[in-house]
Amino acid sequence: MLASSFAVQLSEDAGERSGLALDRQQLVEHLTDGHFFQTAFAGDDHLMRVASDEYADAVGDLLFAVGAAAEPGMPTLGQRLMKRLGPEWRSRFSIDEMLETEAVALHHLRQRNETGKLDRAALNSDLENAIGGRRNVIMDDLLAAMEVELAQSPYFTRHTTSSIALTALFESEQLPIAGSGFFDQRFANYLSGKPELLQEIHWRQFEGLTAEWLARSGYKVELGPGRDDGSVDVRAWKNDVEPGTPPVLIVQCKREKRKVGKVVVKALWADVHDERADAGLIVTTNDISPGAAKVIEARAYPVTVANRNEVMRWLAAMRKPAAGICL
Repeated sequence: MLASSFAVQLSEDAGERSGLALDRQQLVEHLTDGHFFQTAFAGDDHLMRVASDEYADAVGDLLFAVGAAAEPGMPTLGQRLMKRLGPEWRSRFSIDEMLETEAVALHHLRQRNETGKLDRAALNSDLENAIGGRRNVIMDDLLAAMEVELAQSPYFTRHTTSSIALTALFESEQLPIAGSGFFDQRFANYLSGKPELLQEIHWRQFEGLTAEWLARSGYKVELGPGRDDGSVDVRAWKNDVEPGTPPVLIVQCKREKRKVGKVVVKALWADVHDERADAGLIVTTNDISPGAAKVIEARAYPVTVANRNEVMRWLAAMRKPAAGICL
């Protein structure tokens, strides 16, 4: 097969499993330096011979690079199960029993791939024949490993409802449609391991990320229009408050490479005072300047800061590899 054809196939397989559309150049950029496919795709078009396990590993490497997998490569189902069970699995099962369990699970995954539904009763019966009552000890972990296998392995068909271009994270103001959150889960997965890119995302996406974190933290959230918002990007309330109650939190988002200065702090305090909010929050891709921090302390402003490190902690908590797959 030509290298260009492999690139198309790899893009489709990784895209279907991550929900992110990658072009050939992005494929090259997201593979590690010296990766076999990176070298092959960077040059002129030529014929390639690739073993199936090498191709599967490349899909796994890409999924890991875009945050859709927890580890690089393409572990076998048995390896996924053993990792979930921990080293104590050896005291419960022999190697032959583990291999038989894997074979049974793969058989039922292939059937699920054809029918669209996992026959759990049949799986349970076949596992009982293989390992007896010990199936109950591993069933939850086995099902979890099967879900990841189904989500990530190129040997199983997966069709996402839609893919989104990775460039949208950096170039588009468009956020998810109303009622489906403020920030795309695929972008949260992608950014979770890439702190160096946080400052590069579109400012509107950064506002959406902030609103999404607050919503997942239990707040009722109102995201501003993005433009002409009076310098207030996000408002948040406790979920049980009456309509018309002042917000508990007013948020100013600063996706900037420079540190946040005194002017922003004073302006946010004025907004907090004007809206009778409980507190203000500055969310930044950098940090607050020493001078601004002194103003907050000296004047006892009810203003806190979520700096780049804190936002990266948000993203780590929001990350959901293989999200959306159900057996």
